Amino acid sequence: MRTRRIMLCLIMTFILTLQTGGFLFAAQPASEQVEQSISNAIQYLHTVQNPDGGFPWKEGGSSSQTATSWVLMSLRAAGEDFFSTKWVPAGKSPVTYLQNCETVLESTCDYDRTLLSLTCADQKPEYNGINLVDQIKSFQQQDGQFAQLSLGEEGFINSHMWSILALLSDGEKIPQQQQSLQWLIECQNEDGGFGWYKDVDSDADDTAVAIQAMVLLGEEPAKSTAINDAFAYLKSCQQDEGGFSTGWTGTRSNANTDSWVLQALIAAGEDPEGERWTVKGNDVISHLLSLQSSSGQFLWMSDQSSAPLNTTAFAIMALAGKALPVNIDYQPADTENTVRMFTDLSDTCWAYEPIMKLVDAGILSGYPDRSFRPDSSVSRAEFTKFIVSGLGLESSGTEETKVFPDVSVDYWAHKYISIAVDRGFIKGRTDGSFDPNGKISGAELATILIRVLEPANAANLKAEPYWYSAYVQVATDSGLLYPNFFAEKSASRAECADSIVRLQKLLVHK
Repeated sequence: MRTRRIMLCLIMTFILTLQTGGFLFAAQPASEQVEQSISNAIQYLHTVQNPDGGFPWKEGGSSSQTATSWVLMSLRAAGEDFFSTKWVPAGKSPVTYLQNCETVLESTCDYDRTLLSLTCADQKPEYNGINLVDQIKSFQQQDGQFAQLSLGEEGFINSHMWSILALLSDGEKIPQQQQSLQWLIECQNEDGGFGWYKDVDSDADDTAVAIQAMVLLGEEPAKSTAINDAFAYLKSCQQDEGGFSTGWTGTRSNANTDSWVLQALIAAGEDPEGERWTVKGNDVISHLLSLQSSSGQFLWMSDQSSAPLNTTAFAIMALAGKALPVNIDYQPADTENTVRMFTDLSDTCWAYEPIMKLVDAGILSGYPDRSFRPDSSVSRAEFTKFIVSGLGLESSGTEETKVFPDVSVDYWAHKYISIAVDRGFIKGRTDGSFDPNGKISGAELATILIRVLEPANAANLKAEPYWYSAYVQVATDSGLLYPNFFAEKSASRAECADSIVRLQKLLVHK
């Protein structure tokens, strides 16, 4: 069974065009802001998909194998089903386009990118009759480097790193693993960074990818001199607005570099919003979010757009909290034991099993700093999503339900709220609003659970002595409530997970 999570960076020539557009981030909790951002970016990608299932390098152009590969990885990171009707215009999905694409692969990075995209779609590692895994392995040299010497790739750091990530995406063990790690470390510059080629100046993009490769090859971030030196170099690239500049952009931050660095921080268990990576109150996540335009696409810089689909795909992967490759469980490649998924959640947590059950099912996820925050409160919008996803109803219902004044059609949780309201699971406030950012209370949680479990009886429950009393009693009798339940106290992420799993078990046996 293949394990999952990573990504890819090539040498790109940027065609810069000025682009204006309003930026669209209202004040809201950071996690919801990220959800909204990803939702808007996904919608942008949906609008530019071509009838052949592929995606263009630039909006309106013909489909590109490169762009489609990156978009596939971003859709996987965001939890999208790219075989659903949403992503199958004219009967062709992005995977169909990629499998039928006749683009000839040349550089080692071409093979790497293609393998990464196919494995993230759970497809066989074959492209135009070529077994990509066998082909990439054949490029490895005696010193551990992956490169096609016939193409002059000797000394190419980028082809080496991406080959490691690509093979791991397919669950392959890296041949000559220790030599591969040593070759990479020996390419590190004195400033701690890595360039795309041996002995060229460091840049933040390649340094970020190198960190991810080193972690997967077994380097422990807390103990590795190479990784700590690389982070020191990245810190020197961070600007006052929180973003990161790469070597050739001077002091100007850009979305691509932000995305690569954010993934490196995630891979190594760093907190992107922590003190170490915050400058004058700004961090890489807030800067990356500031580069999203009203169309949903991410600009390369605040006044420049470059390869917008690629830039948007990179941002989605990073904001979704996925290091590269995006389809594997992030763990050192030389161990058999998975590294703990969340830095603040151990198997001694009282709700560990229900939390991990929902995480494995893709219903819950953590934060970009690899934390889960089990004790954090849950908003009404978030809990609505948990319930709808937990019941497998994401594709059901319509989005033509009552419009709440505080839930616009492009709000990240609009679909989930629409489905839940249509099914009678949840209602708005007495003033006609939904209050998506309001914290879900124990009483509300109990009421929703009973409306799901016993829809016919729920409508007849008496509201006394409090509006929620009967719901709480039935939920208690049904064994749906988490330990130490308090009706008027907001429910935590751990408590919500526990009750949702209890509900799932009851529904199975109902």
